[in-house]
Amino acid sequence: MRALVTGAGGAIGMGIVHLLLKRGYDVIAQDVRTSQLEETFATEITTVPGDLMKEEDRKRIAQTIGSDSLDCVIAAHGIDGSGSLKEVDADFLNRVLSINAVTIPLLFELTLPALKKSKGVFVVLASQAGLVAEPNNVAYCAAKFAVVGWVKSMAQSMAREGVVIRAACPGCTKTPLLYAAQERFAAAEGVHVEEFLKKRLSKIPVGKFAEIEQTASSVVFLTERGAKPTIFAATGGEVLY
Repeated sequence: MRALVTGAGGAIGMGIVHLLLKRGYDVIAQDVRTSQLEETFATEITTVPGDLMKEEDRKRIAQTIGSDSLDCVIAAHGIDGSGSLKEVDADFLNRVLSINAVTIPLLFELTLPALKKSKGVFVVLASQAGLVAEPNNVAYCAAKFAVVGWVKSMAQSMAREGVVIRAACPGCTKTPLLYAAQERFAAAEGVHVEEFLKKRLSKIPVGKFAEIEQTASSVVFLTERGAKPTIFAATGGEVLY
């Protein structure tokens, strides 16, 4: 079995790579920088550096895939887009939308021939912020809403061609990106971050943020063929879908 994971150097991305290796996958791992991936996994994986916004870097990924099939592609790349509306300028909004949303159909187009060969699965790591809007998170929500909409619109038509498209929409997960965003949310509300986190946790029925391994597992679950949700919201009950 063969998989491509983008954003593999991130906290959840690395968790996904670990799980795929345990399942016996040959993993191609992409990120802007791959040094940490190479240090962690050594020769267990094939790494491909590059920026998905750059055509020449996307071509490098295509060359790495070659003519072989892919059983699954997991788009786990993305950047933080938190900030109050008054702080969001055009450049920031364009960057967040471009990286978190525009790259998804570009990646799908690039990997579709390899997915068709194996009737594979394309999974996007979205967010609960793509299901329910969050205050002071306008750019990130806009990008993730776009991704969820794209998955919904594409899933039925591609299923007729044997390719499955799904989105994982996890809740708060203990990653550096999450905690950085929470600090900005707290600043926007004018409260201390500990107070903000306590308030946020009180709204999650399970009473805690997800561990990285839990969210990674929810994403890998969607790579399995068979009866699975197109949009999978593992949010600890904070957002019901």
